[in-house]
Amino acid sequence: MGSSSSSPLPNDMHVVIVGGGFAGVKAALMLKDKCPFTLIDGRDGIHNCVAALRASVQPEFAEYTFIPYQKMFSMDNFKQGHVTGIDVENKKVKVDCKEGEQDIEYTHLIIATGSSVPYPGKLALDVTTIEEGIASYQHQCQEIRAASNIVIIGGGAVGVELAGEIKSDYKGKTVTIIHSTRTLVSPEFSDKVHKEVRKQLERLGVVLVLGERVTGLDEIPKQRSDQQFTVTTDKGTEIQADLVIRCTGNKVNTTPFTETLGDSMNKRGQLEVNEYFEVAGCQNIYAIGDCCNVEETKMAVRAGWNAEHVINNLFLEYQGKTRKPYVPRFPIIIVSVGRNGGVFQVGPVVLGAFAAKTVKSKDMFAAKFFKDRGIKAPKIPSYNKNKT
Repeated sequence: MGSSSSSPLPNDMHVVIVGGGFAGVKAALMLKDKCPFTLIDGRDGIHNCVAALRASVQPEFAEYTFIPYQKMFSMDNFKQGHVTGIDVENKKVKVDCKEGEQDIEYTHLIIATGSSVPYPGKLALDVTTIEEGIASYQHQCQEIRAASNIVIIGGGAVGVELAGEIKSDYKGKTVTIIHSTRTLVSPEFSDKVHKEVRKQLERLGVVLVLGERVTGLDEIPKQRSDQQFTVTTDKGTEIQADLVIRCTGNKVNTTPFTETLGDSMNKRGQLEVNEYFEVAGCQNIYAIGDCCNVEETKMAVRAGWNAEHVINNLFLEYQGKTRKPYVPRFPIIIVSVGRNGGVFQVGPVVLGAFAAKTVKSKDMFAAKFFKDRGIKAPKIPSYNKNKT
């Protein structure tokens, strides 16, 4: 669904978007040629974190997970820097950029700061260039290639997909998932999803340790070790490893708004919003994606839906029409389990490996990532089937 009108918004409107992930870029693309706007992000390009786990195993894949902002927007519409504060009274955001600290005025502010998860699920916030990002994932490929016993902590979608990627390329490696509950991926989804994911992982040879937590996390090496070490769970299970990869611990990126909007945050660090994504107690300030408290499983596609809803309501307001409240949509997820497997749930319907491969697993949405942003998709390389 596109914008509600082809007519431009008022020229005296200036929308500032904090965060250039899936939600922020979607909002900015919808405002293109409609009104003045500024997208602010600490990195020089958007990262397709959905494909990050394939880039962790397939070295040449990393370069297809980034798009420079300058390919999507003029430099008048993009500012690389870190937002250090929001002046609600004077409608300004403070930005620390290479030119020094700057104030950028807004009439409408969209906060889309997203969240952080341990690398390689997402890049660390201090990675500011595409070049650094590619190098980081290529190094992760080397770490995985050199390891023999890999333990993945966390059996959510990230942990499941990473295990599938590794076992697709390296059938001879021992890969173990340790997960604190007996339900893989997320309890939001159908039991059929959990059962099918488990079956496919076990078929690949992934070892599952469910209903147990890793103890002594601080003592576990954060990089690959030349020596085997023991990972122990709270139930006494011991697993030998030379590489442990953490896939738990989603944390909202709150730095830009903690000081000013702290009273509008919940215990998880999310901004509390109403059915129009307006931040509690604020006018013309919106929060979308992972940083808002809308009760839905956070994922890239839903972040885009959030952005679409806010921008469409801006058009409706300008046309003097009634805004539409946001209603979370049906459950939807595609979990890849290796190159040829996965599970696809849309509403109550659960589809298996063929549907998941056709839609996602074949390239982890790499081609779609470019096309959705108005850029011709490059030829995505196939993976090396001869690894062991």
